[in-house]
Amino acid sequence: MIYHINRVTTKATATPEQIEGVLESWRNQGRSNPVIKSFVVGRDHGGDYTYGAVFVVEHREIFDVSDDDDPDLNAKIQELHRRRHELNPQIAGMLADVPTCTGSGVDD
Repeated sequence: MIYHINRVTTKATATPEQIEGVLESWRNQGRSNPVIKSFVVGRDHGGDYTYGAVFVVEHREIFDVSDDDDPDLNAKIQELHRRRHELNPQIAGMLADVPTCTGSGVDD
């Protein structure tokens, strides 16, 4: 199992309605995505964040999304993944051991 964790700190200008909208979006992802086996969304206690979500999944797909128009962005992102694997070979090994792990930063 993989425990995918998201942690955020809200902006001071965020309204309670906006915050609840984000939390409900996370809850909806947990309810509607069939690969998510269980999840929890709520306040983050004991850290420097305000809210968090944990999603339990059986496989992993890694991808990167950006609104940056830089035509070289994909190459830059792949270079970041390559450097991460070079500096932390255990990460590449762990990803290689997950048979259904696909996507950005995963060697083919």
